[in-house]
Amino acid sequence: METDTIHHLLLMAFNHSNRAMTSRTRAFGLMPGQPKVLEHLAEHEGCLQRDIARACVMDRATVTGVLTRMEESGLVERRPKQGDRRALEVRLSDGGWEAAERVACCGAEVDEIACAGMSVAEREELSRLLTRMIENFEREEQRDAHE
Repeated sequence: METDTIHHLLLMAFNHSNRAMTSRTRAFGLMPGQPKVLEHLAEHEGCLQRDIARACVMDRATVTGVLTRMEESGLVERRPKQGDRRALEVRLSDGGWEAAERVACCGAEVDEIACAGMSVAEREELSRLLTRMIENFEREEQRDAHE
């Protein structure tokens, strides 16, 4: 098996990054899936569950379970959306905002580890290339969904 293929390198990078984030965020009580939801909500307060699922690349059932645990632990609140009582907005509680800040610090630490020895230009290029890859995958998934 080729270990220098793009998909294998991405998988390895993800696994290392995920372990680094999980070990840091588990130290203050977060479960897998919760850090990325907190990051998203800190940027998109009051969004819908389907938006979280899309942005965090999680299926809706998984998001429902993650949000239920987060609500039980006092990190988020779900309330009916104004104008559409069937839709639920998700908002961070005070404790959720504190946890989101801690997650952001953990993310910065993990980014520093991942990018050690890289110049600013290399970091920007890596970010640009990864963004393009994500867009390529999303386009392919949309194409597959419409077939």
